[in-house]
Amino acid sequence: MKKFITLALMLSIGLFVTACSDGSADKNESKPEDATSEQQKEELTFGSEERVAEDTPVVSVNGTEINGDHYNSVYTRVKTMLYNYGQDVSNLDVIKEQTITLLIDEELIRQDAAEKGIEVTEEEAQTELEAIKEETGEEQYNNMLEQFQMSDEEFRDQLINDLTTMQYMEDQFDIEVTEEEIKEYYDKLKEQNEKIGELTEVEDRIESALYSQKQSEQLQVKVEELKKEAEVETLI
Repeated sequence: MKKFITLALMLSIGLFVTACSDGSADKNESKPEDATSEQQKEELTFGSEERVAEDTPVVSVNGTEINGDHYNSVYTRVKTMLYNYGQDVSNLDVIKEQTITLLIDEELIRQDAAEKGIEVTEEEAQTELEAIKEETGEEQYNNMLEQFQMSDEEFRDQLINDLTTMQYMEDQFDIEVTEEEIKEYYDKLKEQNEKIGELTEVEDRIESALYSQKQSEQLQVKVEELKKEAEVETLI
């Protein structure tokens, strides 16, 4: 499970599914290197109007309230991710809406995972955190914390949620990637880039990508099912 970006920003899956569904992002364009040169010249900033008091309830999910401290952290991550992927970050209401959506999705998954006995302890998260630091290097890790304005403790807390989500998907979803799907995906890549190499050289990576794609799709379906039965109230 030592996939740095996947673990640190697992819930960005929900962000980009949401963004694509409302037309604010494109699956084929969501790459950091696609950001316009004009945007790259503008520094990413956060105004006081974008912050919520740490103890202010933001949203209630089945009676569990999520406060401003967690909202602010996720909001920062959402806006920074959108900026890095070349998306417009001038509409603060859109960013707010996507942040609240992520908070709701995260809490619904956490609650359903707890009901099914799926739990990640702080000790397990700390072990994974140390492995991430060792794999990525202290400098890269600290750069990531600085970019997303996260403390070491905040990252570990988010890591618990991310690991819970990953364990939840592994436990609840029956996913299979067939050889035919891998070959079809490879053929499409080959059409775009003839230098991609032989299938045997990239087969594992393709299988992993397709597996993750199916996981994210099933996760969104599950979240929508949970929402239909949940009591959710936005408080800001």
